[in-house]
Parts: sequence; structure tokens; C-alpha cells
Amino acid sequence: MGEFSGARTDAPIEQRLARLEDMEAIQRLKERYASYCDNGYDADGFVTLFVEDSVWESNAFGVYHGRDEIHGFISGIKDEIVWATHFMICPAITIAPDGQSATGRWYLLELATMTGAEGSDTRDSVVMTANYEDTFVKENGEWKIKKVKVHFHHVSNLDKGWAKEQFRSR
Repeated sequence: MGEFSGARTDAPIEQRLARLEDMEAIQRLKERYASYCDNGYDADGFVTLFVEDSVWESNAFGVYHGRDEIHGFISGIKDEIVWATHFMICPAITIAPDGQSATGRWYLLELATMTGAEGSDTRDSVVMTANYEDTFVKENGEWKIKKVKVHFHHVSNLDKGWAKEQFRSR
């Protein structure tokens, strides 16, 4: 089933209900993704959300293939992003007709404390915005992340703002 415009389809109620349950499960999966980030970048928990051959990709933080590389990235990023809160908003989830894969889009507004550009002893207040384009698959009946693609619009120190500093120094 593709986009839902609010009009009821001729699909059986069981199929429509399954689609809604899948959409809810994916939203909860994305919530756990944000929670693992916002609670100290828990790499061990974070990678449980992904299938083995997954990809995490962004224009600001690089590309990581498989759970091991993703684990390494998350383990290291907590030294750079010492506090964060991810606001994942406006979900748009499409479940494939077979109910075994899906795509999802979210907007991100993230507030963070990051190590300063001058050195790890300083701290900067940072604001980030991005778009997520994710792919999900069912593995043993449970939704998992196959691919995360994050396009950051900016990663900016709050005191300078995104108009003067689209991407802060790292």
C-alpha cells in the first residue's frame, strides 16, 4: 500500500490494520533510534536496530557499512557530541505491498552540546537540521533499519547561527 490520503480502500480490514501496525512499529523503531542517541550514544543498543548489512550515511558525518562500522561511528561520536536531543518530526512512512519492507522520511531538529572547535576542553551549543530518508525491512517478523540517509542542512554553533556558519569546524 502506498501513500494514504484518508480515503478508505477496498483492501480487507486485516490488511489495512496490518499496515497501520507496521507504521506504528516503524515510528517506535525511529523513537528508539533517537533515544539511543539522546542517552549517551549507546552504540550497543543502537546497532540492535539495524540489519547486519545496513548502511548509515550522511553528508556531514560520513558513510558506515554494516553493524560493526556503525557501532564504531556511534562509539566515537559520543566524544564529539556530549549531549543531544533529537526531535524527529513529520514522519512519512510507506509500507511495501508485501509488508516486508518500507521507506520513511523525517525532519530532524537537533539541539546539542559539542566539543569546541578550539579543543575538547571547550563546549559549543549547536543546532542541526536534516532530512532523513530511511529504508526498513522485516527480519524474523521485526522491523529493522536497512539504510539511514541523513542530509544535514546545517550543523551550526548557536552563537553564530546557520546564516553565518552552515557547517561548524570539527
